This record gives sequence, structure tokens and C-alpha cells, in this order.
Amino acid sequence: MNKKWKWIAAIVLCGVVILGTQLQERGELAVDVKKIVYSSEDLTIMRNVLREVFGQDAAEKITVSSETVNKELLSFVSVKAYDHGYLLTFEEAIPILAIENGLVVYTGHTKHTGKTISVYYENDTTVTYGNVDSFSLLPYTSIERGGTLANKEPGDLYIKIEEGGKVLNLEETLEWMKEHTQS
Repeated sequence: MNKKWKWIAAIVLCGVVILGTQLQERGELAVDVKKIVYSSEDLTIMRNVLREVFGQDAAEKITVSSETVNKELLSFVSVKAYDHGYLLTFEEAIPILAIENGLVVYTGHTKHTGKTISVYYENDTTVTYGNVDSFSLLPYTSIERGGTLANKEPGDLYIKIEEGGKVLNLEETLEWMKEHTQS
């Protein structure tokens, strides 16, 4: 019965968003529903509220050992500052893996970083990887820890890490990478 309640609530919430969007487009509602639904700050608030309301049952959780994720990311041979982030040079091809559960917030091509993918993680961290060779995820796709985000052939990989809206400097970036790839 509990799962039916969750589906009913999800359908009602979806209906409210669609109705709100329609009313806003007709000028009958002054609130910009799309701005609320699509901003990362509001997504975080909505996700936390939904977690509290529909939290997982203790019986559903499984204890597993934590293994390393994306340790290849530490195999770079040089690093240099570039466009508010850093270019890491790799001599071998590496996969780019999700370090935690998160949400892909951008995939595309930019002028400075080429093929780029940005991921918003549950701990309020956004990581942007640029100059990747391939990715197959669309924006607003959820990703689980260890899931493949992109692939990088030998060469320069762009990385920018933002925690709480603040871009990390080189020392903080390297420390973050060590902490999150070896845990």
C-alpha cells in the first residue's frame, strides 16, 4: 500500500506542476513555475522534502563495503589552471565515473572546454568535466555512485569543482579528488 501512496503523490505533484505551468503561461498565475522547478537550489529543497516524506524503510537498506571510485582520475601527469578550473593531462584513456549519487545538470559543447558534462551531487557539490571524448547521458538524468559519466582519451581533461557555490582552488581540488576517489 505504501508504494501506491508514493505513486499517487508523484502523479499529483506532476499534475500540479503542469497545471501551474499552464496557468502561468495564460497569465493567471504570477509565480514562475518553470524557474522554481528547474533551478538547482529548488531541486535540492524538493529532493530533501521528498526524502523526508518518502524516506526509505530501514529494511530496504543493504550494507555494503565502500570501494574506490574513479581512482584513475588521480593518474594525471600534469595540472595547470584554465578557465576557473584546471586541465589535468593524462597519458592513458580513463573513464569518468560518478563519485556519489547525483544528477547530470549539463551536457553539451562549450567554446572553452569542448564536450562538457556537469554533475550535481547530493552533498551540494557540482563537478564539471570538459574536453571529454564521449558521454551518453542527457541533462536531468540521475546517476548512481560508480556510474559512467564520460570517457577521456589521452590528453587534457578540464575539471572544475564547486562546493556550496564556491569554486575550489588547486589545493582544495586535489584534496577533494584524493578524498572522493579513494574512500
